[in-house]
Amino acid sequence: MVILSARKWSQALKNDILITVRKYRTIILLLGIFLLALLLRFLYFPQNIYFGFDQARDAFATLGILKGDLKIVGPPTGVEGLFHGPLYYYLYAPFYFLSNGDPAYAAGFLRVANALGVFLIFLVGKTIFDKKVGFLAAFLFAISFEQTQYALYFNHPSLAVLSVTLFYFGLSLLLFHKQQKGLILALLGLGLSLQFEFVLIYLFFTALVLGIVFHRSIPKVSLKVFLVSLGGFLITTCSFILAEVIFNFRVLKNLTSIVGGAGGNFSVLDNFYILITRLVSDNIVSHNSGTVLALLFLTILFLGFLKNSNNRPKLIFLLIWILGGIIPYINNKSQTPLYYYSAGAGVGLLILYSFFIDKVWEKAKVLALVLILIPIVSNLSLIRQNNPGGVIPTINVQSGMLLSDEKQVVDYIYNSVLGDKFSVSALTMPLQVNTTWSYLFQWYGQKEYGFLPVWGENTAAGYPGNLKVITAKSTLPDTRFLIIEPTRGIRQGLIDNFLREEGYFTKVLEEKKIGEFIVQRRKPF
Repeated sequence: MVILSARKWSQALKNDILITVRKYRTIILLLGIFLLALLLRFLYFPQNIYFGFDQARDAFATLGILKGDLKIVGPPTGVEGLFHGPLYYYLYAPFYFLSNGDPAYAAGFLRVANALGVFLIFLVGKTIFDKKVGFLAAFLFAISFEQTQYALYFNHPSLAVLSVTLFYFGLSLLLFHKQQKGLILALLGLGLSLQFEFVLIYLFFTALVLGIVFHRSIPKVSLKVFLVSLGGFLITTCSFILAEVIFNFRVLKNLTSIVGGAGGNFSVLDNFYILITRLVSDNIVSHNSGTVLALLFLTILFLGFLKNSNNRPKLIFLLIWILGGIIPYINNKSQTPLYYYSAGAGVGLLILYSFFIDKVWEKAKVLALVLILIPIVSNLSLIRQNNPGGVIPTINVQSGMLLSDEKQVVDYIYNSVLGDKFSVSALTMPLQVNTTWSYLFQWYGQKEYGFLPVWGENTAAGYPGNLKVITAKSTLPDTRFLIIEPTRGIRQGLIDNFLREEGYFTKVLEEKKIGEFIVQRRKPF
């Protein structure tokens, strides 16, 4: 009797577990995908945290906010007089506060935030198509090399992936499910996108195109929903409105320059090809010839499924989403267009590819499995190859500015002087800007060793930094250090001239290479 009771209890427990799993399987699967996303984004952490001028500048701004110096503008854009939003400073602030200035906490926050996109991408895929497409898209987002790079990119555009996706999620609810709350989410996503990357103002244009194409699908919106939507947009963009009033509407005067062209001979078609192949390469298949073949294959599938009247509106929606990411590059003629202007466009591609897999599965399961396996192999290979070094050069020109190496540089310098006073100077990018090293010596060096060096050369005005600057060489301490940052992006002539001028006053006693940095211990002649 006892054995039978135990068996019944065991069977009942199994049944309860199965019922619970079935009930919560969507959440369980998504949590599994989310954990995979976290694992891939935290591989090599914290050794691969990139910390250059932009990151140090933002760290100073965030610490200023914590001291009461509130910001209404963010960092400058590439157009004079235009600035990004300051919201991400405020998002960083709790992490800099809790860590006493350690950038690793804020960098970790960005990786978690990107991984949370798994849940949002699932909702978009489910809204446009169904749960299967949602799960596939979430999985492909989790393993996407492009998305791991955005997670590693310690700067404001990394958060734009989520806000752009929120924008299209809202529009998909509005157009395909007639849900008025979609307008609220779309305008919220639009406002946040402007905060994180001002060039995403192009989303106004894609919204206009979608409005024209789907004008018959737009439901009537109540006055209450309209006002809430407008209120959400105004709240998320209030910093721009306030800055416009204070600074005499300088953004409105410069709007025509936002999508500016860099020098060069590249055409619109060149940029289109570069960017569309980049999206395919960094999300689906990275082999050069394989990328072109994949693009051709995707085009054929797209045209084939476009014939189905049920799929057509959804495929057109995704096409506008993907191609919208190319708009900021139309007038840009650089051979290396900035990576992050198309933030979020890759998500549309992942949802489209997931739809193709789902449809192919119905006809040819082996082929569908191949279509799943290809991005797994390609993305994991790219992650293993590139992510140990942080973000790729296409995102940050000056590769190799890793926080782990910079701390070793600071340690080496302090351990070499054994408490004696010393000066430090550096070949930096931008030139004669000591923001990065000023932050590193103030946050890490002073905390660990109790005192600060002086900066032994001229610095450009207007940049944050707290090191005392002494330009008279004769008054500097006898122990001097010269740091040569990774020189990609710095003209060789400038490097040679910098070292030649330093050689007039000091000679090298010792030289040490740490990562991509060169540190020279010098003394006067």
